[in-house]
Amino acid sequence: MKIATVDSACSILNESLMPTNILSMAGIVVDYPYEQPSQVQTRGEDYLISDPNLLVSELKLCQEMLEIEEADCIHLDLSLGGINLLNLTEEDLLFRIPMSYDGREVLRLILPDLKRIAAAVNEEYQIPVLAIGKRSGPVRLAELYATAYGVVRAMEKARDSQEAIYVGLPSGTTASIDGDKVKVASQEPMEKNLSAEAPVVAGVHMEAFLNPIVRRFQALRLTPQEE
Repeated sequence: MKIATVDSACSILNESLMPTNILSMAGIVVDYPYEQPSQVQTRGEDYLISDPNLLVSELKLCQEMLEIEEADCIHLDLSLGGINLLNLTEEDLLFRIPMSYDGREVLRLILPDLKRIAAAVNEEYQIPVLAIGKRSGPVRLAELYATAYGVVRAMEKARDSQEAIYVGLPSGTTASIDGDKVKVASQEPMEKNLSAEAPVVAGVHMEAFLNPIVRRFQALRLTPQEE
């Protein structure tokens, strides 16, 4: 089963080491054994963490990837038990799916756009959009690629501003420089074969440390080097 999915990740941290934005979005198509994607598409923009339309943008990128390579389904980074998005009803949102009030209201706001894209995908490719969220291994792999390219964007910002920048990584991941690549790897059990790479930016030193604000999260200090 070939799966297409998109995730967004990586954030510049403020002085209190709290996330301020999202730096990168990455989409992948992956097939058995679900460790190396056959297609990677990235979008480097500054996204607001609270932007409800981020999920809509992720699904749009999935749709674009299908124009290049077919898949058997889409895994959407929305944790609703793997339900087909087209089968999601108002009753599900109100009574059947555990969710905070704010989360439910945000989903109700963007659900028409999500369903519109899912319907177009189903009509053209006859595949479902499954709201499976973080249970999905491919979503995790897309998160690693988004992180790798997000780190590269942060390195570019540090180089151009000539100031140190702090970056937050997703839970259970580490980042390192491996030759001419930034490598982001999962440290979760059963995910030791999952990693992603992106081209390194010259002239920036990267130092990793444990984020003291929250456990299981690594942070990076990116410092421009003097020429």
